[in-house]
Amino acid sequence: MTEEHDLLEGTIDTHIHAGPSLFPRLMDPVEVAEAARDAGMRGIVFKNHHIPTVDRAHLAGKAVPEVEVYGGVVLNYAVGGLNPFAVDTALKLGGKIVWMPTIDARNHLKHFGELGAFGGGLASGKPRAYEGMKGLTVWDQSGKFDDRLLQILDTVAEADATVATSHLSSEESKAVVEEALRRGVKRIMVTHVFFVTANLSIPEQRWMADRGALLELSYSNLLPDLSSALINRVAGAIEEVGAENYILSSDLGQARNPPPPEGLRRFIQLLLDRGVTPEDIGTMAKDNPKRLLGLK
Repeated sequence: MTEEHDLLEGTIDTHIHAGPSLFPRLMDPVEVAEAARDAGMRGIVFKNHHIPTVDRAHLAGKAVPEVEVYGGVVLNYAVGGLNPFAVDTALKLGGKIVWMPTIDARNHLKHFGELGAFGGGLASGKPRAYEGMKGLTVWDQSGKFDDRLLQILDTVAEADATVATSHLSSEESKAVVEEALRRGVKRIMVTHVFFVTANLSIPEQRWMADRGALLELSYSNLLPDLSSALINRVAGAIEEVGAENYILSSDLGQARNPPPPEGLRRFIQLLLDRGVTPEDIGTMAKDNPKRLLGLK
């Protein structure tokens, strides 16, 4: 066993995509859970851009009881956008993470030129309902927080769950972090900080970390089709801001990319090659995900 294989044991990947999905996916939830079990991982979290994942997490966990499997909900148009009812239901059914809008965020439109996809369209074609839509934002027409967002944050706080910034702009993300803290949310994740929709500078990452938010570093951002971060930049950020403030995830499951456990293993290997210590990798891939999900 190589060092990166040893370090993969006991990890928790908090960002995995599985089918069925409107995007092509490599594996279904049970197959992902089986791969995680075979790699010795402790747990996985499923994310889907269109539907809540608490039910698939429950079924995958029953099929592969050796792995802890969790889900949540992404607040895109398919679940009604900033929908407090969708959040309440997902959390009462065991969901762990509430993600702000991703492919339907107004900030996503700014970077990709369209909603509902990444500049290449959905495999099944987007519904007509997208025509004329301007994208989701946390602000209302007066520039204040949308009342539904405030209800959502209160629900997350009551459930002791996690809120994640997803594809919001850096300005929106900062505002959500501060308001979430004000309303008693204890678990906050700043999603894939080097992805084009966020692309947070080191000072911005420090700002988030100073407020207790955990910063997500995703392996998928290093791959050619989503190459928005270089591994040296990632390793440098860990050194500057501190491993105690980061989470390692794969953000994999796309049909043309490696399986999530293999991607996480490669990520660990790349970081080891650049001098990140095994202890720091354990903090980012085991301890911090555990803290994010409220696990013992």
